[in-house]
Amino acid sequence: MMNVELKIVNSISNAILSLSKDLLKVIPVIFIFLSISTFASESEDFQKANAFYAEGKYQEAIEEYQTLLNTDNISTDIYFNLGNCYYKTDNIPNSILNFERALKLKPDNEDALFNLKMANKRTVDKIDRLPELFIGNTWKNLVISKTVENWSFNAIGLLFLSLVLFISYLLMQQVVVKKAGFYAGFLFLGLSMFTFLMASQHNSILEQSTEAIIFAPTTTIQSEPNTNAEKLFTLHEGTKVTLLEDNLEWSKIKLPNGNIGWIKSDEVKRI
Repeated sequence: MMNVELKIVNSISNAILSLSKDLLKVIPVIFIFLSISTFASESEDFQKANAFYAEGKYQEAIEEYQTLLNTDNISTDIYFNLGNCYYKTDNIPNSILNFERALKLKPDNEDALFNLKMANKRTVDKIDRLPELFIGNTWKNLVISKTVENWSFNAIGLLFLSLVLFISYLLMQQVVVKKAGFYAGFLFLGLSMFTFLMASQHNSILEQSTEAIIFAPTTTIQSEPNTNAEKLFTLHEGTKVTLLEDNLEWSKIKLPNGNIGWIKSDEVKRI
């Protein structure tokens, strides 16, 4: 039995070491992303924009935050603060857009969630969402509860922990310790694979879900992509929709209640 376990542990250890080498290539990329976000949040321009906001100079703050975004200094803090500026100037569509972008980078940003809720209360359209299966909705909420980066870091940590436990199995002499290392190693390996799945699922959701905010004060949704088509219903600025198709002039959208139609592309902005 011990020989079988030893062969299994050796095979798993070699596989983990090989996977770890690949993961080490990814870690610098993640750190670069995090350093960009940190730099954006701590730069002089960011502090300058914050000072404008504190003084009630919201238009000047908007320009500073937008300059940071235009130079690829992207972070959840910038989008959140920019959303606050637009909210203060009663620009609700841009406010909602930036709160949504902040949450895309950090889904558990409680301040952004609260302010988005307040901004949505000022929109005209109140659209009921189609009921979702309890299991499917619960699974999705679990997947998006952490960012892709957070899930990835958790997976890497658990993977190395399982490797340490398997190594302890190989090195320790006491039978109880060896058994504990063997089974605990499998447990943490399973948890690592689970968090990898979460990271992959969240990334797929981000890639497949293309959402947008309506910016036209009032717009009529058409049954086909032309102005002479049947008029289906009317929507107003600040409403969140899902983009199904997109071209230069028209975009096919879907509402949370399942309604589908066409809107002019220049009347929506992608989140």
